[in-house]
Amino acid sequence: MRNTVKTRQNSLSKRIVSLTIFLDALFLVLVMATLSFVYFNNLDKTKIQSAEVEAMSATSAIEAFLNDTKTSLSSLAQDSDIISYLQVINTANSPIISDQLDPNYVTYQSFLTKIESVLEYSASGVYDYIFVASDNNCSTGIDGCYVGANELVSDNTWALHQRPWFIDLASSDYAVSYPYVDSITGEYVITFVQKVYNGDSFIGYIGIDVLVTNISNVIYAYDFYSDSESKSLAIFIHRDTDIQILHFSDSAYPDYTLLSGDQISAQDQIYGFQTDGMSSLLSNITEDTGHNLDLFGKNYYVSENYINTSKWTVTVLIENGSILGIETAFIIMLGLILGLMVFISLILGKKINKTLSPINDILDSIDEIKNGNYDVSVHISENNELKYVADALNIMSKEIGKQVNLVYQSYVFDPLTGLKNRRAIHPEIDDEILVASDKVAICLLDVDNLKNINVTKGQNIGDELLKAIALRLTNTLRNKKNIYFNGGNEFVFLIPSVKHLEAVESEIKKVLESFQEPLIIKNIKVEVKIHIGISIFPSDGKNMTELMKKCDTALYKAREAGLGKYVFYNDQLTREVNYRTQVNDELATALERKQLMLKYQPLIDNKNEIYGFEALVRWKSPVLGDISPQIFIAHAEESHMIIPIGTWILREACETQVKLKKMFQKAFVISVNVSPVQIIQKDFLDLLKRIIKETDIDPKELVLEITEGVLIESTIYLEETINFLHEIGAKIALDDFGTGYASLTYLRKIPFDNLKIDKSFVDGIFANKKDHSIIGTIVELVHNLEMKVVAEGVETRKQYEYLKQIQTDIFQGFLFSKALEFNDLIKYIDQFYKVAKTKRIDVFGAKDYHE
Repeated sequence: MRNTVKTRQNSLSKRIVSLTIFLDALFLVLVMATLSFVYFNNLDKTKIQSAEVEAMSATSAIEAFLNDTKTSLSSLAQDSDIISYLQVINTANSPIISDQLDPNYVTYQSFLTKIESVLEYSASGVYDYIFVASDNNCSTGIDGCYVGANELVSDNTWALHQRPWFIDLASSDYAVSYPYVDSITGEYVITFVQKVYNGDSFIGYIGIDVLVTNISNVIYAYDFYSDSESKSLAIFIHRDTDIQILHFSDSAYPDYTLLSGDQISAQDQIYGFQTDGMSSLLSNITEDTGHNLDLFGKNYYVSENYINTSKWTVTVLIENGSILGIETAFIIMLGLILGLMVFISLILGKKINKTLSPINDILDSIDEIKNGNYDVSVHISENNELKYVADALNIMSKEIGKQVNLVYQSYVFDPLTGLKNRRAIHPEIDDEILVASDKVAICLLDVDNLKNINVTKGQNIGDELLKAIALRLTNTLRNKKNIYFNGGNEFVFLIPSVKHLEAVESEIKKVLESFQEPLIIKNIKVEVKIHIGISIFPSDGKNMTELMKKCDTALYKAREAGLGKYVFYNDQLTREVNYRTQVNDELATALERKQLMLKYQPLIDNKNEIYGFEALVRWKSPVLGDISPQIFIAHAEESHMIIPIGTWILREACETQVKLKKMFQKAFVISVNVSPVQIIQKDFLDLLKRIIKETDIDPKELVLEITEGVLIESTIYLEETINFLHEIGAKIALDDFGTGYASLTYLRKIPFDNLKIDKSFVDGIFANKKDHSIIGTIVELVHNLEMKVVAEGVETRKQYEYLKQIQTDIFQGFLFSKALEFNDLIKYIDQFYKVAKTKRIDVFGAKDYHE
């Protein structure tokens, strides 16, 4: 029975092998025949395309050379040393200045150094000579003069108006001459010339001579083109009436160079060409696609490119050799394949009994793959069906392994930063790092301003920024294995084997210092504002879930501490963060439950009148009690609750202003703080227009206050808002000046109406001389910019008297009044105007405020 099965297996194998070999042979014959047909039909097209590519490469080299030369001339024409030297020789001075005591000696030497350095560093030394020329007769000639490298000066035979390039410069500031014989060297040169101006005044020319014999060096110097025996390069210049050959690389026909017109036909006759010489090439110049042409007794594929800026044509000729050898090679190869198939079929017939022996190895390998081991390989020396199966199995196992690895990579690695992602953080660190007894610092880094960067500079800049941050972290920490991308704007990095916290602080400071300098993203400087929260294994947690939670808590506190801060976790932080969480939860419904209210702090001007009031929001929660505005405003901005809250504040303040105006018949100004989050909303202006219309407030009596942070984060939106405010007569004020990012540049460019000096400066008036001087300077500067100065936090009579002495316009602070509820505000105004104007400060600012 076993023999019968074996015989059947062998018979089946034999039939399969025979059929496979036949089909393979037939398939290969068909494929080779098809490929041969397609190849030979496309051979001409391929060679023409090759010629076009070569022509384009050579053209790119020539254009690069022309552009570089023009750029060099333009740079020299604007160079102060060149301009100064031309002014010297234009004032009848001798062009050669050898006396070191001569006041123009340094100018002359600087001129020589400049042009000789350009000569020295030109590509492969293609520049032959650099000179300046002037209409002034600075040498022995009577028609201008020139001075150039190696202290060469024009003689009495040189005439400016006879220069080949002079006429072209009559209508242009830049010109390239046709080839001409240089009067000094006797060689053919091409001159590139640029006019030189001092301001709007023309003072002379700067020029570069290039030897015609160096043109070939240009192409090789720019690495666009390489020569060979099977191709030639020709460069033609289109003159007014005919075409001149500037360069022809074929060494067999050197006498064509610089010929034109009938000279070319005559040279064709000398070389023995009747209809297939250089004249034939010139008559077939075209700007279309490449073409086939008989030239110089051979057949060439020809392609041309015309350079419009210089009126040059670059032509490449590639010799079309015989294809008989290739055809023969294909036929021989086809025959060998057929012969090989016959030979294999004979060999397999004799070895068929051995073909089934590796089946057990194949089955074992399949079991390994089923069990997840993809690193298997079955080796069979016999070239039969089992070898195909084994090879396929080997390929399959490798491909499955690759795909599994690819899935793992995409699952574990972030495609943007190249770092391991959130999915890898917990299992990998828990399983590999937090199993030892060593202390490990888990550091959570937050990019605070990523959202603003995405909004103001674009998502693509934000993505590139994340890549750059990942790279800088890797370079700083020097261990990519311990750096992870946590998604959004967060990174996690580990500091293993911690002996003491000072070592952790040292590493953290390195990270913070590495981000002090802006990152350059697509030529844009991007400031990175980061915070870091740190937890320590095992004291703060036994696994990554606990440790990351503690890191989040520490990071929250680090954000509150300010930019570039880091905080280690401790239990007190949890209590504080829980409080902040309660604030967030309660804030979500505070506006709806009418828990928010406005208070108004008076603004007193330097004429003892009420200028207006600043609207200040307050929150008294029935659960948490009175909550500091510094806390809940920050949370409102983070959660964007500031948008509905800010809308309510603006509407409420405008309605209050209208009520006060009707009650007291006075045009009090109402000042309202606007968050950066509000400013960047697309519908902010529409909202502002609607509130002004619905409350019927006079826009001239409305001031919007913005902080210095808006200048950095929302300048694009701010400009449109300010323009609208000024159109309707409203005002814009810069709040808390001196505590943020504002600079004199912003004050000059952005037309603020009021500037509010921060309380910290007012407190320091008498604390140190520096603040005393600074505040006076600020007031004077702001007045020069036609803005009003508001001093915040005035709490003592002494501060008031000094601020009034230096011409401060408006005062705000507890010296005059704290922020008042609406009913108390009415009483304050009523009492204020019952007091004589000259006595108001004595009454309402009599007592210094003390906490």
